[in-house]
Amino acid sequence: MRYIAFAAIGLLFLAHSAVAASWSVISFATTPQNAPQVLAAGDKLMSSVAGKTFPGQLILQAHIADGANPSTHSWIPLYESAAEREAFVQKLQADPAWATFLATVTKLTQPVSTMMYQTIKSWGDIQDSDTVWMTHAFDVSDPAAFVAALEKFRASPTGQSFEGQVHVSAVVAGGISPVSHVISVGYASEAEMEAWANTRTPSKDWAEYIDASQAAAEYLGGSLGRTLKTWGPAPLSDLSAP
Repeated sequence: MRYIAFAAIGLLFLAHSAVAASWSVISFATTPQNAPQVLAAGDKLMSSVAGKTFPGQLILQAHIADGANPSTHSWIPLYESAAEREAFVQKLQADPAWATFLATVTKLTQPVSTMMYQTIKSWGDIQDSDTVWMTHAFDVSDPAAFVAALEKFRASPTGQSFEGQVHVSAVVAGGISPVSHVISVGYASEAEMEAWANTRTPSKDWAEYIDASQAAAEYLGGSLGRTLKTWGPAPLSDLSAP
């Protein structure tokens, strides 16, 4: 059963049909003792014949704070399009390294959940060096107003002072869940995240943004993660949305 669940990782490379930047979160639980072996399995897979043809970016992220979620880590593959993903997966699943990877992670981990997203808007200084990620989940009733509120804030004096990166994504598939959109905010460090919170929170611009966002969506909560390693040739700037 666990082997079948992890085989779904391969299907996630296929299922999205939109011609837009798309990404998935494949969450799993492991122990601190096994975590280095999981990373090593990723190294081995991505150094295989098929792995070397991977066109996007693959992120292994550790969960720092996410409430009652039993996941400890996530694989996050990002692509420019579904067609790009499909072509890669056909190569990946034909490579013996894929079966080896599945056999390894099945022993070391427990699958928890899978989510698929499409990036619809990005702002900020999009750098691969950002390793601290805060993900905010929303149930959006008015997508246009939701994005417009963010655009207005980003154009404000306070918003212009932000040094990180922001990506808004729509949920494509994720089971039975109220989450329709997420805002992913990337920082160089937790210190930068804290400094930004201290700057934005007391500002009038932020208060106006919160009012506008609440009129368009219900905030469902946030989670904090840290990038452990990335693979692939594509920079995040090529996997974002203008």
